[in-house]
Amino acid sequence: MKKPIFLRIVVAAFTVLGVGISANLSAENLPRSGSISINSIFQGGTPIKFNDDYSHYTATGVTFNEAGSGLLHMGKVACAYANFTRNEINKGAGFCTFEDKDGDSIFVQYAGVGTEKGEVNGTNDIIGGTGKFKGISGDGSYACTHTNKKSEFPCTEKFDYQLPE
Repeated sequence: MKKPIFLRIVVAAFTVLGVGISANLSAENLPRSGSISINSIFQGGTPIKFNDDYSHYTATGVTFNEAGSGLLHMGKVACAYANFTRNEINKGAGFCTFEDKDGDSIFVQYAGVGTEKGEVNGTNDIIGGTGKFKGISGDGSYACTHTNKKSEFPCTEKFDYQLPE
């Protein structure tokens, strides 16, 4: 079967850019602990406002491992989050599911604080996973910036993780 033209173009672009396309890690060769540094781009849904102070959203996106391959490289992410703003308070919290190419997921609970510039910074707590990530735990940080373009916002995230023995 021939590959669709779009797929051939994407593979060619990655080859020209020197980005390796490698096999996914299996549970057997996944390090029992380590760090994952990713960049992601999200698009937020329309906010649902409860009142002037409280709203909640959903956002979906794609992740890129900073190494150009490895854990969560070119994976999917979906988040649900709530935001509270009143006077000088701008706090948010929520949950995300990060999914790799194999369909294995890492579940994260996060909390953060927004700035007047549209930035959001906070902490991630890994609360579980599926497949090769079953039993995963850990924590990390994130920083996001709102681009004011179609509800898009890029983020950088770092996770320090441990898997059960």
